[in-house]
Amino acid sequence: MFFFCLQAGVLMAQDFSVSGSVLDTKNAPLSFVNVLVYENEGENPLIGTTTDEDGSFVLKNLEAGTYIINFSYIGFEDKQQTIQLSSNKNLGNLVLQENQQMLDETVVVAKLPTIRKTPGKLVFEVENTSLSTGSAVDLLKKTPGVIVANENIQIKLSTPVIYINGKRVYLSAEEVYSLLQNTDAAAIKSVEVITNPSSKYDADAGTVLNIITSKAISIGYKGSVYANYEQGIYPKYNFGTSHFYKNNWVNMYASYSYADKKEYKEDENYIRYFQPDEASTKSIWETDFNRTTERSNHNGNVVLDFTLNDKNTISLTSNVSLTPEVKYHNNGHSLIFSPQRQLDSTITTLSYVDYEKQNLTFALDYNRALNENGATLAISANYIYYDNIQNQSVSSDYLLPNGNLLRNNSFYTDSEQTSDIFTGQADVSSELWGGTFEAGFKFSSIDTESKLDFFDVLSNTTTFNNSLSDNFNYRENIFAEYINFEKDWEKWSVAAGLRGEYTDIDAISHSLGQVNNKQYFDLFPSASFHYIINDNNGIGLSYSRSVERPRYQSLNPFKYFITERNFNGGNPKLVPAIEDKITLTFGHKGKLFFELYYQNVENSLDILVLQNNTNSTLSSIDANMIKSYQYAFDITYFSSLNPWWWLHLNTSSFYLANEFYALQSSPETYTNDTFGQYIFLTNHFTLSKDRSFTADLTGVYISNFVFGNRFFENQSYVNVLIRKDIWDKNASLTVGVDDLFNTLNNTASVSNYYNQDNYYYANIESRLLRLGFKYNFGNSRLRDNSKKIETDEGDRLEGE
Repeated sequence: MFFFCLQAGVLMAQDFSVSGSVLDTKNAPLSFVNVLVYENEGENPLIGTTTDEDGSFVLKNLEAGTYIINFSYIGFEDKQQTIQLSSNKNLGNLVLQENQQMLDETVVVAKLPTIRKTPGKLVFEVENTSLSTGSAVDLLKKTPGVIVANENIQIKLSTPVIYINGKRVYLSAEEVYSLLQNTDAAAIKSVEVITNPSSKYDADAGTVLNIITSKAISIGYKGSVYANYEQGIYPKYNFGTSHFYKNNWVNMYASYSYADKKEYKEDENYIRYFQPDEASTKSIWETDFNRTTERSNHNGNVVLDFTLNDKNTISLTSNVSLTPEVKYHNNGHSLIFSPQRQLDSTITTLSYVDYEKQNLTFALDYNRALNENGATLAISANYIYYDNIQNQSVSSDYLLPNGNLLRNNSFYTDSEQTSDIFTGQADVSSELWGGTFEAGFKFSSIDTESKLDFFDVLSNTTTFNNSLSDNFNYRENIFAEYINFEKDWEKWSVAAGLRGEYTDIDAISHSLGQVNNKQYFDLFPSASFHYIINDNNGIGLSYSRSVERPRYQSLNPFKYFITERNFNGGNPKLVPAIEDKITLTFGHKGKLFFELYYQNVENSLDILVLQNNTNSTLSSIDANMIKSYQYAFDITYFSSLNPWWWLHLNTSSFYLANEFYALQSSPETYTNDTFGQYIFLTNHFTLSKDRSFTADLTGVYISNFVFGNRFFENQSYVNVLIRKDIWDKNASLTVGVDDLFNTLNNTASVSNYYNQDNYYYANIESRLLRLGFKYNFGNSRLRDNSKKIETDEGDRLEGE
C-alpha cells in the first residue's frame, strides 16, 4: 500500500478511488492494460495496476489532489487523463487507438522492442513486447549482437561475462544456461549487450551481457511450471517451477529445475606419426571413438529483497546447482598402419567415468541512497563452495591383426577438486560536473585444493602409483580499485575509466613442487566516445584493455583419458592473457550498425592439440599462446519489416591469427591463421492478430575459423521453433527442431603443420526435436526479481 501527501492545504486526510474501463476502437475490452498514476509533473509512478479481463480497473488509497493517469498497451497509443480528485471518481469508458507507426528513430514499431545504442553498449528494451515469450534463452536468441548456439552464449565470437541486474553469476557456463532456461522472458525488462565494459566491471570482462529484470508494482503472488522434452538419438527432458511473492517490504523469488540427459557423440580420428627426421612417416593411426553420456542436474535459486525504508534495501541471494551423477561410457577402436598402409595392430579401449559436483553460491547486498540527486552506496559479499569428485577406469587391449591378444594395460584414477571463493566489494555513484562518477573497491580470495590418486591394475591386482598421483593447491588473492566517469551532451557522449588490479598467486604441486608463485599489478583503462551527426546517423570510437585469467580446472595438472593414448591435461604454469581492443562504430537510424575493430591478446589462453611422435600419443593441453589477434568488419541490422516480421541480421568478415610455440616440433613458433565469414540471421514471426501464435527461424553459417593450433571449415545450421499461447495466454506450447538439415556434423578439425598431422570429425546429437509446455498461475501482472549470482572468480571454475 502506498501513502502520499499531495497537498499541504488538505485539512482532513481521506482516501479515494478511481475506476473505469479500457476499450479498443471496436468497443472490445482490453485486458492487462498498464494503468499508472503520477503526481502532477511527477516523473515516477505513485501506484499502478492493470485492467482485468473485462477491461475494468480500480485504483485505491489516493488522497485528494491533482493526478495524471497514463494508460499504455503494446500496439496502442498511450492515453493520458488529468483528474482533480476530491471524491471517488469513475472515468467511464476510455478508448485506446491502435498504433502501427514507427515510434521514433530508435523504436522499431509498436508491439516490438526498442533499441538504444550508447557508447560501447546496446540496450534491447523488451518488457511487454511480442518477444517476451518463452525463456530467457529464447529471448537471448533474438537479441541483437548475441549468438546462442549449442548451449553456448557468444558476443562477437567470444564468451561474454553474464550479469543479472548488475550482479555477476557464480556458475559455470552449463549451469548459467540451465538457469536462464528456467527464467521467464516476460520477467525481463531489457538486455544490455556491452562490448566496451566500463572500469566498474571486473578486468576480465572483455564483453558483458547484463540482463535487467522488471520490478513489480502490484502486490501478490504468481508462479509457473514447465516441462521440455528433446529427442535426438536418445531422449532428454527437463522440468521446473518458479514462484514470486511481493508485499510492501519484501520481494521473494524461488525457482527449481531438474534436467536429465542422455547424449551420444562419435568421432573419426586420423593421426600420421613422424620419424625423428620430422619428414618421413612412422605410422598411421585411425580411430573410431564414441561416448555415451548420462547426466542429471538440480538447480535452485532463491532471492529475498527487503525494503527497509526509502533509502535502504538489503538483498539475499542463493544459487544451488547439484549434479549428483554424470556417467561417460567411452569406447575407442584404433587401427595402426605402417607407412605403406599395411595393418600392424589394433587397440581397443574401454573407459568409464563417473563424477558428481556441487556448486553453492550465496550473496548479501546492501544499497543506500545517499541523497536526492541519485548518489548511492552499494556493498556486497559473495561466497562460493564448489566440489567435484571424479573417478575413471581405463582398459586397453593391444591386438595383432588376426585378433590375438598382445597385452592389456589397465588403470583407474580417483580425483577431487574443492574450491572456496570469497568476494567483497563496495561501490559509490554520484553526480559530478553534470555527469555520473563511480568508484569502488573489490577483494577476491580463491582457495582450490585438488588431489589425484592413480592405480595400476595388473592381473586383477591393484597397485598405487605414486609417480602419477598428485596433490595440487592453488591460492589467489586479487585487490581491485576503479574510477569511472560518464557524461552526455546534446551531440556528444563520453565515458572513461581506469581499473587497477593487484594479483598474488601461489600454486604448489606435490609431484612438481612450486609451479606458480607470482605477484603482479596491472592497469586496465577504458574509454568510449559517441557523436550524433544528425537525426539518423551517429559515430563512435572505443578502446578497452582487459584480462583473461585461467580457469581453475585449466590450472589443474591432472589428466582425463579419452583413450589410453589420447588425453586432456591442465597446466599449472598458465599466466593471464591481456587483451587490447579498439572499435570504430557507425550507426544509422538506430537499427543499422557498422563496426570495424582490432583485437590483440598477449599470452592468449587456448588448447593445443599435440601429437608426441616418439610415444605415439595425442594430448590436448591448456597453454598460453604467444598472442592472438583479429581484424573484423561487422554489420548488424535489426528491424521490423512489417508489423508481424522482426528480423535480426549479423555478419562478420574477419582475419584471425594465433601465434604459438610449436611444442613437439623443431621450429620454434607457428602461426595458425585464416580469413573467414560469419553470418547469423534470425526471424521472429507473429502469425496471429492476438499475438498468441509465433514462430522463430534462425540460420548460422561460418566459413573458416581457428582455435589454438586447429582449423575448422564450413559450419552451418538452421533452427526452427513454433509457439502457441493457450488458455487466455496462461499456458503455452512449443515445438521446434535444432539443426533442421543435420549440417552441423559435417565439420572437420584439422592440425597440419611441421611434424603435426591429425584431424577428427565429431558427430554429435545436433539435430534435436524439442517439445515444451508452460503454465502460469497466480497474479500474472507481477514482474519478478529473479537474480543469479555472477562473478569472474566463479566463472573460472569450469572451462565449459
